[in-house]
Amino acid sequence: MPNASSWSPAASPSAPFEFESPTLLLGVTLAKQVAVGLCDLESGRSLTVKIDLGESAVSDSYIREDDLVLTGEETPEAPVRTQAYIRGLTEDSACELILSRQTSLLDHAAPIEIKLTAGEFYRLAAGHLVEAKSNQEPGEEVALAAYLDDETACCVLVYPGDADEIFVEPSHLTIRSFTQSLEKGVIRRIRIRLFFLPIAQLEATLGGKLSEFCQSELPLTT
Repeated sequence: MPNASSWSPAASPSAPFEFESPTLLLGVTLAKQVAVGLCDLESGRSLTVKIDLGESAVSDSYIREDDLVLTGEETPEAPVRTQAYIRGLTEDSACELILSRQTSLLDHAAPIEIKLTAGEFYRLAAGHLVEAKSNQEPGEEVALAAYLDDETACCVLVYPGDADEIFVEPSHLTIRSFTQSLEKGVIRRIRIRLFFLPIAQLEATLGGKLSEFCQSELPLTT
């Protein structure tokens, strides 16, 4: 394990990269779907988020300070360049995903899916938590809470306009982005932030967290 808040290659082939801060542990696996495991070190509660890159695949990976950077180059079968920054936010005990796609084709859609498994899912609406439902036009503000048990939730914030569709099934939540055709040569990005909160604090805290996230600048990713 690293001694400070940083990424490091892990000894286990099942989770080749790890990030540890005083309160949060991240473990990343690289397979057909990139899996990011989050563990709250204070409570021991954990959640795994899967990133389905569709036709693309990771061809390179490296560590840069608090970022794990994954890249997938264009191929004839997958004519998109994908980059994923998995970032540990030590001050907030949070994880941020910054995913980008670019194509050299004139008209090509390349959806990405973010998948979570939990007991129940709720969404912040007008300052109150309501049951999350499937929505193919989710709007600008998306703040979700995945209930892990009766006490703790993993919160999912999506930067305004970055969620194209939301699908809710029993025990599963899927956020889809890049569902429309990309413009040739234009890089499109999405940002998602994940962190744990006590369920009792959700309604009082989640709105402020979302506002703070929406007002934050896009971190440097090059």
